[in-house]
Amino acid sequence: MTLGPLEDTAVIDVRTIREDTTRALAQRYGVIAWFGHHTREWWALVDGRLLVGSRCPEQLGRAILAARTRTTAGSR
Repeated sequence: MTLGPLEDTAVIDVRTIREDTTRALAQRYGVIAWFGHHTREWWALVDGRLLVGSRCPEQLGRAILAARTRTTAGSR
């Protein structure tokens, strides 16, 4: 198969990028994280019971911290 004018276009394997990002989120925040293929969003299970989602990994990190803050504030 030839790509015509796109022949010199770089091919990127997004699975590797997603796996690396998922691993980084898990290590940094101690969560189970994944990219939803159908939702096209990032998701994390926080403390084994709270599900948070976001459009990008950076926002997901903030959502994880916010969920933990709400949980901590609610348990007082």
